[in-house]
Amino acid sequence: MWRITIGLRDVSPRVWRTILVRPDTKLYLLHRYLAAVMGWEDRHLFAFEIGGREYLVPDREYPSGWKTFDVRRYTVERVCPTLPCAFAYTYDFGDQWIHDVMIEGEEPAVYRKQYPICVDGSGDCPPEDCGGAFAFMEQRDDPELRHRQRPFYLQGATWTMRDIQRGWR
Repeated sequence: MWRITIGLRDVSPRVWRTILVRPDTKLYLLHRYLAAVMGWEDRHLFAFEIGGREYLVPDREYPSGWKTFDVRRYTVERVCPTLPCAFAYTYDFGDQWIHDVMIEGEEPAVYRKQYPICVDGSGDCPPEDCGGAFAFMEQRDDPELRHRQRPFYLQGATWTMRDIQRGWR
């Protein structure tokens, strides 16, 4: 299993999670895992920037104008052949939630343990569509905004693809 730590950029106090995933996980699934564990509702576009390349789900209606790579075709181990490996994950191109992702290293899989699994983390996820990190930081003490935040509970959180398809939370 690969140990991956993800942290939300430009937000204080820090919002971060550590998960264990299989190295042969497709980037599309990694996005689903990261969105779920961070508390995002997975309603927006996303992209990974790894080694100077942009990985996303191609959209013929909205071409980016530069060479992109399809997240459904690449695995984590293919785009990060050596560890540690750091890259950026952007969720919601409107709010621009940028996450710093670090694949720290390998850990042995535990027999009969379900993966992926969240093993550590801290901080509540900001609510969807609140304007991004800087708008969130300006409004974070607003009771209405706090009411919409997604609380983080670490309960040895594991999830399956069926959970993610159902919405997980």
